[in-house]
Amino acid sequence: MASSSPLSLSRGFTVEQYSRVIDRCQDVDELRSLAKLLLKVWRQQADLNEHYGAQLLRIKPTDMGRATG
Repeated sequence: MASSSPLSLSRGFTVEQYSRVIDRCQDVDELRSLAKLLLKVWRQQADLNEHYGAQLLRIKPTDMGRATG
């Protein structure tokens, strides 16, 4: 469970639990679906962090680094 930021013990156990579920999964379509969901959630979290940080700093969030589609 290597990470750049420390997780609480509870969150660390949750990450390990789901990591083991992923390791046991043999269904490529299920893994593909999970990967897409994780990308979506990761992007939403990044957007939320950017928005919240901009509010704290009283600046306008930028669109830099976002993929256009």
